[in-house]
Amino acid sequence: MVGREVKIVDRKSDIMITAGGKNITPSEIENALKFSAYVKEAIIVADRRNFVSALIQIDFETVGKWAEEHGLAYTHFRSLAEHPRVRELIQSEVDAVNSRMPQVQQVRKFHLLVKELDHDDGEVTATMKIKRKSIAGKYAEAIEAMYGARASA
Repeated sequence: MVGREVKIVDRKSDIMITAGGKNITPSEIENALKFSAYVKEAIIVADRRNFVSALIQIDFETVGKWAEEHGLAYTHFRSLAEHPRVRELIQSEVDAVNSRMPQVQQVRKFHLLVKELDHDDGEVTATMKIKRKSIAGKYAEAIEAMYGARASA
């Protein structure tokens, strides 16, 4: 086996297959997004979908400092996450990640979560690993909105 490399990028059970039949490893995209200081959590949605989308939780402390430096007023997590300038900030981070990804793995739409993911709400495990099924159910409306009739952009 000289000269051969094996690269394990995700659990087989976590691999998503798009509507077009392409295999997507969500952790690769999620980790690239979380490399940004402004993104605390990213959950990729792509299984049986026409394109990749993401649910993104901002890093409240880092984005809060950024907002203060830019004179943006906010009162709590939700008001910060819903600010249009914060959305622009996260879009630029998504664009940067997309520039390094193959087209099939590029995030075309994202939704900013308006609260932090919480173990008590069943969204993450005790060790802060995301619970995909729970999140998919809890945020089904936001996910479907990303894939709505106007989401084909």
